[in-house]
Amino acid sequence: MSREQLIQTLWGENKGKLLVLLSAILLIVALQCGFMFWLGPTLETTRAQLQQAQTDLRYTQQRVAEGGGAKFSGLADDLEQFYQVIPQKSGLGAFIGRLYSYAQKAGLDIAQISYTAKPIKKTRLLSYQLGFGVNGSYAQVKKFIHLLENSPSVLILDRIALRSNQQDGKNVVALQMQLQTFFREGEQ
Repeated sequence: MSREQLIQTLWGENKGKLLVLLSAILLIVALQCGFMFWLGPTLETTRAQLQQAQTDLRYTQQRVAEGGGAKFSGLADDLEQFYQVIPQKSGLGAFIGRLYSYAQKAGLDIAQISYTAKPIKKTRLLSYQLGFGVNGSYAQVKKFIHLLENSPSVLILDRIALRSNQQDGKNVVALQMQLQTFFREGEQ
């Protein structure tokens, strides 16, 4: 029997078995490629994240064992210092007085200041939203903003609007401002 006849005989008698074997080989190759290109990188990333978490945990455990709780109490001290910078709620009048003083130093007049208070959840702080407007020269408005920037109070500028117009042949700037400041609730 020649080699070609042997191959034809084996193929003819075992065609089904050979197709199953070839399908199994192709399936194994496809699974291996899927693992290498998709699952492998995902597994490697997850493994790296796990190692980092374990390293962080060991570091934290070591710090606590060495008295590293002081580091965490340091954060509490910093927070307490922050609360000390924030004035009591009774300081609102003094703050508004400072705003009028800043305006006067800049040569401006504040006609009216409106404000609303809102407690900040999970803190001992009240947030006051203040709104007011002034009119004057560009230099006066600039000086007023500079005085606000150097205020000892914690301020957040929520909105500012400038509008320029002519009055009596002079360029007048209208400043509308909305800012936020904070006060502590109650005595500590």
